[in-house]
Amino acid sequence: MVRPLVTAACGLAIVFSTHSLHAAATEGRVTEVTLYRGQAQVTRTVPVEGAAGRVEVVVGNLPEQIVPNSLFAEGSDAVEIRAVRFHTRAVGEEPREEVRALDKQILDTQQQLELAQKRQALLVKRTEYLAKLEGFVAPTAQSDLTKGVLDAEALERLTSFTFAQHDTIATEEVQLANQIRELGEQIELLNRQKAELTAGASQTIREAVVFLQKTAEAPAEIRLNYLVANCGWSPSYTMRAGGDRKQIRVEYNALIHQLTGEDWNDVELTLSTATPALSASGPGLAPFRVTLSADPGVNPVAANAPAQNGGEGAQQMDNFYGRGLSKSQVIDQLAEINSKRTEFGAAINNASNFADVNRLSWDLNTYACSVQQLELNGDAVTLSVLRSDDAAQRDGPSLSYKLGSGVSLASRSDQQMVRIMQTDMDSQFYHVAVPVLTPYVYREAELKNSSDEDLLAGPMTAYLDGRFVGQGEIPTVARGQKFVVGFGANPQLHARRELVNRDDKIQGGNRETHFKYRLVVENFSSELTSVRVIDRLPHAENGEDLRVTLLDPSIAISDDKLYQRDERPLGLLRWDVEVPADAAGEDARLIDYTYTVEYDRQFVVSSPSSKQSQQEEFERLQRERQKR
Repeated sequence: MVRPLVTAACGLAIVFSTHSLHAAATEGRVTEVTLYRGQAQVTRTVPVEGAAGRVEVVVGNLPEQIVPNSLFAEGSDAVEIRAVRFHTRAVGEEPREEVRALDKQILDTQQQLELAQKRQALLVKRTEYLAKLEGFVAPTAQSDLTKGVLDAEALERLTSFTFAQHDTIATEEVQLANQIRELGEQIELLNRQKAELTAGASQTIREAVVFLQKTAEAPAEIRLNYLVANCGWSPSYTMRAGGDRKQIRVEYNALIHQLTGEDWNDVELTLSTATPALSASGPGLAPFRVTLSADPGVNPVAANAPAQNGGEGAQQMDNFYGRGLSKSQVIDQLAEINSKRTEFGAAINNASNFADVNRLSWDLNTYACSVQQLELNGDAVTLSVLRSDDAAQRDGPSLSYKLGSGVSLASRSDQQMVRIMQTDMDSQFYHVAVPVLTPYVYREAELKNSSDEDLLAGPMTAYLDGRFVGQGEIPTVARGQKFVVGFGANPQLHARRELVNRDDKIQGGNRETHFKYRLVVENFSSELTSVRVIDRLPHAENGEDLRVTLLDPSIAISDDKLYQRDERPLGLLRWDVEVPADAAGEDARLIDYTYTVEYDRQFVVSSPSSKQSQQEEFERLQRERQKR
């Protein structure tokens, strides 16, 4: 956990004598940024000019997403920091240039829209005028015709004029309607862009006032530090395997979200998984008081959510039993509790006064009591979820990646990417066939993290010989640790499983059944290929009631130590075979094996009812298979 040294008290009023106070206004320059998962600590280097004495430095144009109580300053040998305070002042227009440009675009577009709407209204009046003209012409022409004085040419010209005007009006109406629709959409888009840029902002200038004592005449510098929100990063990987398959190029990137309201230009960037902490005190632990009450039986989910502050939620907290719920309901409950614990834990890290620390400590104790009450009263389902909950592991190790100087990240809504490292790792390629599940055969590579950095869990994109072959995820991998990466299905390999024979025998009171299976792997490529063929035997929960025996397979079972220790006792079978080139049809690689099942003939073989424990065991195996 990062705990920066706060060298100045925010908001402390200091009285300087008027004859010795020198005021200076500056913005300084952002020189260092430590980017956490949801915040960043920004360091501005601020020059201090002038003679020795007491100086007040006003650092302006602080970002919209600043955390005001996080301000602190650091001096140097020639500068002693006395205090730092934060204040805001209203301005007549948005202070940021990009927002002012958007405001001008919105205003110009609105004026065009108003002009188009007025032209549309004018067309309505022209149509009304033509209608009145037609109402005058028709009766007049009828009267002139009756009197024998009709001017046919004039009537024809007037009629042609009227229809031409109607045609022009119809065309202009369609054009104006399209223009109004397009301008409306443009205004909506500009407003959305402005909303993204100004999320949580107002027409306000934010400033830090630093009171300091300058002990020398020479120019000096101070470092102003503060936290900002609305930013973060996540890991992303690209794995590239070449033709020889002996090494894989690992590209470790960071996807960065930066919408703090200030650009970071040419900064020294550090990416961190720690939590920024400005509080000097940690949370306090309250007693976990309990009493006895009647067992309410099955509780609805709604009654199991603790509340932050008193009232009905607090009463519901007293009935937080965790019984009679499904696994998904317990997981949802626990996720909500852990989310609140994370929220209050982050808040207490930045609490600067005794009252806030106490309030947030009580909130943390409330949610911790919820979990402990589940441990006391929860049924088997709840306890199973609690045992498998990896809330602590989800945070992962506390790591930092120093990317050095020269990194620039603009404040904008779309994600940006920076390279953390690129390295080549030795790899061992092989294929995995599980014909009982699928005929497809998948490529895998076992890598060793030979870099100088730990790898965080994150999404991965795989390329083989320059071609995209799939996406996946890698676990958190320590330096020197081995891990497994998938490279998609190989269309030139095919596997299947065949039941060759089944034979039942009754021996006394027992039934003995013999099964013979054949695993077939076909290789349509022109290269010898290593394949791990995986199958399984029935695994008896109680070995005394049901005995399963594997007889001599045609190929020896793998002697891999991890497989023999973790998977073979569970009835999983694995063969490490080499499949020759063009081995298809009659030339396919075959694995034959037989096993027997012996049990009391009064019973039948069935699956156990506890599917949940089986799923948990499977998930554990899958996690272990990702790392070696």
